[in-house]
Amino acid sequence: MLTTLKTLFAIRTSTLANLFIYYIQKLPLVGKHVSDRVYSNLDMKKIVAVIAFIVSVLWSFLLRFAYVGLILFLPVIILGKTLSAADQLQHFIHIFFLLSFIIAGVGNATILEPKREKYVAIKLMRLSSKTYMLATLGYRYITFFIFLLPAMIVFTSMLEVSIIEAFILTLALTLWRIVTEYLHLKLFVRTGAILIKKTVIVWMTIGIGFAAAYLPLLLDWQPFTASFILSVPAYILFIAVGIFAAVKLVRYSDYRAIVDAATKKDDPLLDIGRMMSEAQKTSVESKASDYEINEKQQMFSSRQGYNYLNSLFFSRHSSLIRKPIFTRIAIIGALTAVGLAIALIVPEQRNLMTTALGTIYPILFAVMYFLSVGEKISRAMFYNCDLSLLRYSFYRASAFEHFRNRLIKIIGLNLIIAIALAAGLTAILLVAGHSWWTIELLMLWGSILLLSVFFSVHHLFMYYIFQPYSTEFNMKNPMYHVINMIISAISGVCLIVRAPADIFTSIVLVAVPIYLLLALALVRKHGTRTFRIK
Repeated sequence: MLTTLKTLFAIRTSTLANLFIYYIQKLPLVGKHVSDRVYSNLDMKKIVAVIAFIVSVLWSFLLRFAYVGLILFLPVIILGKTLSAADQLQHFIHIFFLLSFIIAGVGNATILEPKREKYVAIKLMRLSSKTYMLATLGYRYITFFIFLLPAMIVFTSMLEVSIIEAFILTLALTLWRIVTEYLHLKLFVRTGAILIKKTVIVWMTIGIGFAAAYLPLLLDWQPFTASFILSVPAYILFIAVGIFAAVKLVRYSDYRAIVDAATKKDDPLLDIGRMMSEAQKTSVESKASDYEINEKQQMFSSRQGYNYLNSLFFSRHSSLIRKPIFTRIAIIGALTAVGLAIALIVPEQRNLMTTALGTIYPILFAVMYFLSVGEKISRAMFYNCDLSLLRYSFYRASAFEHFRNRLIKIIGLNLIIAIALAAGLTAILLVAGHSWWTIELLMLWGSILLLSVFFSVHHLFMYYIFQPYSTEFNMKNPMYHVINMIISAISGVCLIVRAPADIFTSIVLVAVPIYLLLALALVRKHGTRTFRIK
């Protein structure tokens, strides 16, 4: 086990060192002084590896502080500033439980995660699959506990939680995450399903989980999650099931099948990039029937150039494009049905629904970010079209032309989802007794439609300017991740600041055309250089 840990540590530090050197080379002014010879300088790489490791450790602590502080603690303190410390703690634990226990438990599974390191260590270096997986899981959750504990102690102490309670709470979460690893494993063994790849289930869990986490705080409801979580029986339960799951994972023998499922192929002589991409690209694969010539495709024969190319692309991959749209509309329809049922069956909730219209605006930015299909369509375009065409200079030189054509199409697709959401909210408000024609309702429609345009521009603009996808079909552009983190932070700011409807709509009304013009100008100027194969 120790030998395997040393090998994994060597692989990770070497990878970190190479990435560190690569990103330094991309920095302005400094990067041009760092040559490729650094990669082969072992003494220099050892120094870089140490620096990269220290930076990664500090970054891990920083991420946990940012998560606990900005996502859990700050919303409670700002939105619940009039609440007592005990009530604030109730909301904190409620949000912490839903986000860290439920959502993270469904969407994360180290044991089934497709990863290059897993392929290299087991398929190429011939390490024992069981030893590798146990070493990986052990390292993952020991460091998970160490990195999270300081942040939990700091922020829960402000809510009058003792260090011992913070320690036990962090330990309970760590053990529960081990339980979810075991549950993911059992689900795969019995059904062959890999839950983290079921994007519909994962995103539905994220959407419903975030709504359930923050709505009590927004609507002044008092959750009772903490009454269970901060109790001795709960601690005993988490410790017991955590130890049980850990023992089961240690005793499990067929980790080879798990690795094969994650990496898909077991021939080490085949291309690694293709092997890893197989585990990622299934969500953007098209059906064979999409390529059959039909009357709709023949209608495009009068079109020319990239207009014809993109019309043909969207027609031939219609099933791929319709699926996420229908999924989102189905989710909106289901939630609308629930809202209508509550308004009809529980009359006392009607007044709350109509007066709570202002609470919708702070979450609109986050909701439209999750509902937008721009990022998924961008990935589909890369895999099914651009991966081949970007090898030709004429296609890269015409980046602005096909960007403009695609933008119009994606805006149209996102507007369908936006109209469904606005119509669903309107139906709930009308059944609850809200007036048919009011300025608030008009601003709600305007905000939703404008935000759909904003995220259509945003995802396609990010694709053309940063082109985050590599030939291995994963994301390797750090600026892409940084900007997405900024967008996520804006969602948090909207929840915290809670701007009035007129101010929120005015900001969106000004920001969307500015972003649109900026995106068009930057893609026209830089798209030829930035939109390329990697």
